[in-house]
Amino acid sequence: MIKALIVDDESRAINLLRISMERSFPGEFVVETAQGGEDGLRKLNNFKPDILFLDIEMPRMNGFDLLAASPHLDCRVIFTTAYDQYAIRAIRYNALDYLLKPVDPAELREAISRFHQEKNSREVYTRQLENFVSNKEKNLAITTYDGVVFLEVEKIIRCEADMNYTLFILGEKKTFLSSKTLKEYEELLSSHHRFLRVHRSHLVNMDYVLKLKNDGTLVLKDASTVPVSRRRKDDVLRALNS
Repeated sequence: MIKALIVDDESRAINLLRISMERSFPGEFVVETAQGGEDGLRKLNNFKPDILFLDIEMPRMNGFDLLAASPHLDCRVIFTTAYDQYAIRAIRYNALDYLLKPVDPAELREAISRFHQEKNSREVYTRQLENFVSNKEKNLAITTYDGVVFLEVEKIIRCEADMNYTLFILGEKKTFLSSKTLKEYEELLSSHHRFLRVHRSHLVNMDYVLKLKNDGTLVLKDASTVPVSRRRKDDVLRALNS
């Protein structure tokens, strides 16, 4: 069961959203409610929801105040408000969604669908990390525009950051662009395999390194070159000597 907490200062708004949740997702959620930000903060710490439906304009403690008082929040936030001027600020809080009241059931279903997609992605990532650590995982599943692609880890030469995307470079000049950040793949690939972050934009399979040049550049077996940042140079030398 997924735990959801509704925080609002209006009883009617709370009841409407709770009823909509029960009708749209029967038996799927345990719903707790709180009237006002202060009550919401108490329920948040005790109930520990998976999803927080949070009103913004509330007396004494508004929605943003509640979030500021919960720096280690471990749930996804869906803002629910009668006003649309807070959308940009909500985005900065990395909100899962921003729903205008009265909440449209179709928009609510879309928001919950996004929650499930994120949850499934996190679960796959966790399982994959566990397998890498135990050396069971020989393939890496990456999400591309064409769907999920499975790459043989030993054939990955390097990974390169492209804003919030990651470019995978394999032999025979094969490349794949994933919609996840380089940091996420660094945690996976560096956990057991010989991958090293040599630069903020480059993650390298050290088995493909030919040499480290005097100018601080790595030369790889596919004839490509990768810069090494100053603070990573000692790590690279240790990896090459191990």
